[in-house]
Amino acid sequence: MNNEVLQDALKMQEAMKLKFTYRFGNRLKGDKESVAAHTWSMFLIADYLEEKLHHLAPGKYDLDMKKVCKLIMYHDLIEAETGDEDLDPSNSENHNAKGEQEKHAMETFPTKLPKEIQSKFVSAYNEYEERKSLESKFVKIVDIIEAEFFCFNKGYLFKNWTKDYHESKRLHHYLDFPELLYIQEALIKNAHNNYYKK
Repeated sequence: MNNEVLQDALKMQEAMKLKFTYRFGNRLKGDKESVAAHTWSMFLIADYLEEKLHHLAPGKYDLDMKKVCKLIMYHDLIEAETGDEDLDPSNSENHNAKGEQEKHAMETFPTKLPKEIQSKFVSAYNEYEERKSLESKFVKIVDIIEAEFFCFNKGYLFKNWTKDYHESKRLHHYLDFPELLYIQEALIKNAHNNYYKK
């Protein structure tokens, strides 16, 4: 039993690498943000957005928040193995290869985790990537809005983005939750100068 606990502790270190996996490549000035910190922020924003939807569209959405939390918990865990790739246009080649890298990593990474969470991780990861369930679509919106909130005072992160590029990466995800689009529109309207490439 003791040996099993020690083995699980070692395996859990694989997941905990997410605390030291940084976002936005090397473009963040000052303090870096880890993928784990991003994940924590998503829990908070998911709760915030669910309440927003209750007020904006009473009774329209029946979200399973337990499932939402599980999807958030595991949706980026594979990046403990692959690292994150910046969405910036200057990094498009690497970002476009991200899907294949993750697919390859998913062949082995789950076995590095404690057996109690292996199937949970695989199931949540696949559901999020397939984007068929209401909850997975909601988590994607949470993911986007968390990033928009984080970048609001860091306009330099969008210095290579055009308005068209931004909209091509974001707007179609709001089709299932159109009531929340005003949040992104307000952030863009009130962001610091030079939010977009001129």
